[in-house]
Amino acid sequence: MPSPLLHTSVAPVTDPRPEGGILLTPIVAAQLVGLGMLLAAVIIGLLLYFLDKPDPAPIVLHPPPTPAPTATPLPTPTPSPLTVFVSGGVARPGMYQLSGEARVGDALAAAGGLQAGVDGALVNQAERLFDGAQVHVPLAEPLNVTSSEGGPPAGLSGTVALAEPGGASGGATGGLVNLNTASADGLMTLPGIGPSKAAAIIANRPYDTVDDLDRVPGFGEKTIDQLRELVTTQ
Repeated sequence: MPSPLLHTSVAPVTDPRPEGGILLTPIVAAQLVGLGMLLAAVIIGLLLYFLDKPDPAPIVLHPPPTPAPTATPLPTPTPSPLTVFVSGGVARPGMYQLSGEARVGDALAAAGGLQAGVDGALVNQAERLFDGAQVHVPLAEPLNVTSSEGGPPAGLSGTVALAEPGGASGGATGGLVNLNTASADGLMTLPGIGPSKAAAIIANRPYDTVDDLDRVPGFGEKTIDQLRELVTTQ
């Protein structure tokens, strides 16, 4: 019979850790809780940041400014060239083709200019030319020789395609012939006025009074008095 002193019972020793797990002590548990709270705080902060972040202003592309319209200049017609005949006291009488805006002085220059001794004041060199016109410059004449009324008139003459203003008299006002606007034909309706005198009247325009006719070659007091009641300068 065995001895009761030799028989002892030994209780088995158990591991307080769960099987295959980590021993959760109070310190470890507190650390895990703190870590979870920190992680949650970070996540919440990021969510609030992105939710409250204002949307960026949209980018608006503006079209380039439209240039202001500019007025288109109207086309101006180009005057047709003119063919005129230059005669009398010039270096090279003959026909010349000039621009549509040429004047009597341009025709004289094309003909080589005036001859020596010719008075250029007998011709109004500023007068505009027209197609088919004749520009006649009186030749230099010896003293005490009275020029005849024959031959072409001094200055610009010919047929103008457009009607002269003022009717056939070319500037008659109330039955009076206007010395400043009448055509050569209108002036020749006056007594004693032929082509040469009419051209001389035109060449010495303008006139302030009828008495200014005294500067026209060949006009004396008798001729002026004869015309005084028939002409006007207004």
